[in-house]
Amino acid sequence: MLSFVPTPIGNMSDITLNALEALNNCEIILCEDTRVAKKLISLLGRNDMITRNFPNIFHHKTFFSFHSHNQENFLANIKNDFFDKDIVFCTDAGSPCISDPGAALINYARSNHIKYQVFLGGCAFSHAFIKSGLEGAFCFMGFLPSGRKDRLQTLKSHVCLNDKLHIIYYESPHRLIESINDMAEVFCNARFYIYKEMTKFYEREFIGNRHEVLSALGDEILGEYCIIIQKGESNNNILYLDENDILSLDISNKQKSKLLAKITQKSAKEWYRILEEKDS
Repeated sequence: MLSFVPTPIGNMSDITLNALEALNNCEIILCEDTRVAKKLISLLGRNDMITRNFPNIFHHKTFFSFHSHNQENFLANIKNDFFDKDIVFCTDAGSPCISDPGAALINYARSNHIKYQVFLGGCAFSHAFIKSGLEGAFCFMGFLPSGRKDRLQTLKSHVCLNDKLHIIYYESPHRLIESINDMAEVFCNARFYIYKEMTKFYEREFIGNRHEVLSALGDEILGEYCIIIQKGESNNNILYLDENDILSLDISNKQKSKLLAKITQKSAKEWYRILEEKDS
């Protein structure tokens, strides 16, 4: 049996009995990162209740790495009898397939008539939404593109949803500030609910507009973040233009320079010089 098993997003006590039983019975653990999976097993071993009732978790396991970069090659070269054993698939934290690998393995199992089961478990975005106290429908969008041009384009495509839906994103620490600023630019008047290190000792919550959350975040940006933009706060009747949109407008360089200065770090004078040099 192939089992898709959720793992805790922080607090080890959040692991389910179903997950423990699957780990106890399996011979093979497919995992996003073998080092993370082995550390999880080691941490579970510190709990006396788990070691007493599920002793086989800690013995005779074979670990295989299975992630977005190797999954196609792995599945193309797997032997037919590989799935005759009890196998657990888990990602580094949370539930498989939620901004994590797993979908390719489910589709492979379905196409090849391999019996599988998916265990119920939590993930960061659902936990964050519950903590926010917000109500109603929401839309989870996962990670935004890393490049600013693509990120702005993606955000613009989402802004029309914000009138009726809370919108949830994941973001890494090194892009957090840039992404918040981009979100505030596209989602005018946005109210943010931002969470880090959920279920852990250093769990933090930041609520407010752009300036309030950036001030509260401080200089040390660590850990992955979950960002919720509250519905109904944005002014969705505004036309949002990025740098390329403005450059393509049929207006004078002086007008373009003023518009470009509003959305970039350059002054209108700098932009006017650039545009004049480009035209010469």
